[in-house]
Amino acid sequence: MRQRRRVAAATLFASLILGTSARAENGAADLERELAALQVGSHVPGFCVVMFDADHMIYEKGFGFADLAARRPYTVTTVQPIGSISKTLIGMALMKGVERGWFKLDDDVNTILPFPVRNPAFPDRPITLRQLATHTSGIVDRETVYAASYVPGDRNPLRIDAFLKSYFSKDGKTYSKRNFAATAPGSTYAYSNIGATLAAYAVEVKAGESYADFTRKTFLQPMGMKSSGWTDAETGADHAILYGEKLKPYPLYTLATYPDGGLRTSCTDLARLVTAVLKGRAGEDGILKASAIAALLKPEFAAGEIPAGLSAKEPNQGIFWQYRREGTIGHFGGDPGVTTFMGIDPKTNIGRIVLANVGGEEALRAYGGELAAIWRAVLAHVPAVAPK
Repeated sequence: MRQRRRVAAATLFASLILGTSARAENGAADLERELAALQVGSHVPGFCVVMFDADHMIYEKGFGFADLAARRPYTVTTVQPIGSISKTLIGMALMKGVERGWFKLDDDVNTILPFPVRNPAFPDRPITLRQLATHTSGIVDRETVYAASYVPGDRNPLRIDAFLKSYFSKDGKTYSKRNFAATAPGSTYAYSNIGATLAAYAVEVKAGESYADFTRKTFLQPMGMKSSGWTDAETGADHAILYGEKLKPYPLYTLATYPDGGLRTSCTDLARLVTAVLKGRAGEDGILKASAIAALLKPEFAAGEIPAGLSAKEPNQGIFWQYRREGTIGHFGGDPGVTTFMGIDPKTNIGRIVLANVGGEEALRAYGGELAAIWRAVLAHVPAVAPK
């Protein structure tokens, strides 16, 4: 099921990547040789790598194949879903809502949404946007409901309101007390895709348009992300075929809860989005003000106030941006046929992205070490002289 795949991906990658240390490279050619050798010696059909700072692309290269049968190369402009890295865009959308005065992160979601959301075991404890964004809301992804959020094909109406109303309204078809944890909101960390989609819906309500339209107009189009969107139909022709275990192609699918994992993009397009965050970290106002970027990435949990359930491998959390013990701030993504990595080095303000067209629960068990080795190699590469 998709939830297990995403949780398994995060757990696997964290355990495999820990212990990575940076090493100086003689040059990009050394990294390229290492990555090419990793691809040829693995079951990973194809992947792209980009490395960049706030002003320059430092390294970009595709490896292997976007389509094995057609022997079509995987390039830095090849488009595929990116899984849970999509949640980092929800964080940026929330901060844009804060900038526009639509809400504050500590607002009760019931002051925003057209239907109430309350944990029935704690009816007097509000659920806030900040809790949704840090996975401490107590909302649970019930497996049978969440598995059904796959939508075969590309005909996705991009409507999340009906799914969420059914899940959270007491008269909803999929409502259950099991949709909530037995712990009070704000007390426990539990990763929730449906909770993330609820945060996106709060943006949608205030924007007066779909989350898809809002993100296109506010982020994707202004940043020149012409090959990015929420369905294959809107993202051009250069799409990767997605593969599972034994490199069996997955059929085309979209997500009913598309904000939490359904963004389609390429390495170069996604780098444009992350570059905006790098610029904000450097103090430059842009698609978001520098102060909003600072709030987006600020560690939410103070020392001694770490919520129960938060893994030591992910020692802190921003607004949908994760702190990793490997030393990055960013996110991983895992879905059927999808494995993705994105991280910012807070010391150097360099961003790194790897997108690969293989994934899923069985594929991760079989090939997770190979995928993690690629990310370790990218993490370890330190440009000898970063462009000025």
